[in-house]
Amino acid sequence: MSGPRRRPTARERTARYLLAVRLEQLREQAAARIEPTGSRLSELAARPLEGDTTGTVTA
Repeated sequence: MSGPRRRPTARERTARYLLAVRLEQLREQAAARIEPTGSRLSELAARPLEGDTTGTVTA
């Protein structure tokens, strides 16, 4: 049995807002951690290998 819906209190609205802000901060932090890794891998892949290893495969 469901009664009439009550309006959220100011405390509930504030809590929801703060949660939304914090989640957005965490998303931005996660994105910032991922981006440098990708660019770093690209930099490493573009560098020539050290020494004379052309054509050498070691298993």
